Amino acid sequence: MGRLRTALAVTVAFVPLLSGCAVPLTAGAAEVTRQPRAVRTPPVPAFTSTVAPVTAAELSASWRPGCPVPPERLRTVTVSFVDFAGAPSTGRLVVHADVADAVVAVFDRLYAQRFPIARMEPVEAFGGSDDASMAADNTSAFNCRATTGGGGFSEHSYGTAIDLNPIENPYVKGTTVLPAAGRAFVQRHPGRGVVLAGDPVVQAFADQGFSWGGDWSSLKDYQHFSVSGD
Repeated sequence: MGRLRTALAVTVAFVPLLSGCAVPLTAGAAEVTRQPRAVRTPPVPAFTSTVAPVTAAELSASWRPGCPVPPERLRTVTVSFVDFAGAPSTGRLVVHADVADAVVAVFDRLYAQRFPIARMEPVEAFGGSDDASMAADNTSAFNCRATTGGGGFSEHSYGTAIDLNPIENPYVKGTTVLPAAGRAFVQRHPGRGVVLAGDPVVQAFADQGFSWGGDWSSLKDYQHFSVSGD
């Protein structure tokens, strides 16, 4: 009986080893190193644009008889842009037909650069008021109006000038700063929506024939890009 019990004990002792079900493991031996799952960033939508005719009725606040360009020579350009939250958005500019393709090319570049734009609407959304549009940090183009501080037609009256992020890029002449919120940006430093000399934004406009108001000597109009340089 003693030998039988010993034999049985030995047999039982080896059963877990043979079955592989109860082998004691040292701490960590069975731990599986889990790699964190890669977070996939949603792809940024491709840049899109359209160019469409404009009617006088659509320009009820920004055009009137006697303006230097008739509505049939203007176009509504709809383009993709990146907003201040970094999200893709869509905006509209009214420009002269002759520069519509160039404007599309500029904003295609800005979209590729992920340059942020606060908002982009025709000045009709602000009753044709340049002051209200600037105060809203609105990027705009055509508006049949006088030059700032002058009596002649602004180049915006021809649809060949664009004001970009007016708060971050104010008009500065002596103690005059427009819009008022732009005073925080009179001293030029890199920042969200800010345009600086020689940067990719200035270059994108220059490549399409637009001059920058930030290069003017008598005053600085950091928001302003125009074909004639005025």
